[in-house]
Amino acid sequence: MKDIKFIVIIFSLLLLPNLVKADSNISLKNYLDKNNIEDGSTQIYLLSRCSAVYAYASGIILKSDAVSSKNFIEISNNLLFKSVELMVIEKEEKLEDAQRKVEEIRKELFNNYILEGKKNWEKNKSHFKGSYIESDMTICSKLTEEK
Repeated sequence: MKDIKFIVIIFSLLLLPNLVKADSNISLKNYLDKNNIEDGSTQIYLLSRCSAVYAYASGIILKSDAVSSKNFIEISNNLLFKSVELMVIEKEEKLEDAQRKVEEIRKELFNNYILEGKKNWEKNKSHFKGSYIESDMTICSKLTEEK
């Protein structure tokens, strides 16, 4: 039984980054247009992706605006926590497993934002403007608006 569990975990870890990478090359809007927002997996991905884009934005503005950078990282961590919480509820994952998985997803998404931001900087000297990162930030800002 332990061998089967181990194989499933290894397979999941090998497959998960490829799924995340495929989805991250499209805008969040396109992803949401193609997926059911009521689905727990879609919500977990949305929260993880928003967490990653806020972490990316935090790093970009750190030197120029430390206060906003700190606020962005707090938002990022809150979104990450909500993603973990939803994974525990929806997927019935153990807390530690959910935390590990969501952190891995965010790290992969964060790295993708770094690569895309660098490409965009080379094109138009902006990390955000004119790219799907800008669009993702707009969507995620609506998700985090105070009601």
